[in-house]
Amino acid sequence: MIAPLTARRCQFPPQPDWTWLRWHWQGQPILYEGLTLAEIAARQTGQLACLATPYRYSEGGPVLGADYAGAWLQDLAQAQVMAISPAFMAGWAGQDIAAPAPAVRASGCVIVPPAVGWRDAPDVWQAVCLALAAVKPVYLLEGCA
Repeated sequence: MIAPLTARRCQFPPQPDWTWLRWHWQGQPILYEGLTLAEIAARQTGQLACLATPYRYSEGGPVLGADYAGAWLQDLAQAQVMAISPAFMAGWAGQDIAAPAPAVRASGCVIVPPAVGWRDAPDVWQAVCLALAAVKPVYLLEGCA
């Protein structure tokens, strides 16, 4: 028996597959694409966000991945979005990998900026899948095409 589309929607591929994600989730009221930081700030007032950026999978390794995350945290702060970043925290803690699960659990949404390597980063993919499975909004910022 073939599982209905709604059941398949939460059977996420283990590796990043954005085509699959869009096929199963596009048009759903918790996946938003192409929004600006100002639009997200208006929707997420008073909510903590998880910033999903590549960590060790970015060009330049984990140090650059943590630096990119820090720059995006500043951009979010300027837009009045309070956020935590697994990549930034892992970088400052000297960890080999970024663990998005605790940040996603503590957050009301996940924000994915068009950071270098975001499409191929397993930690970004994991954050998005965890959020969607928990029925939390995911925002793919403007430029994530």
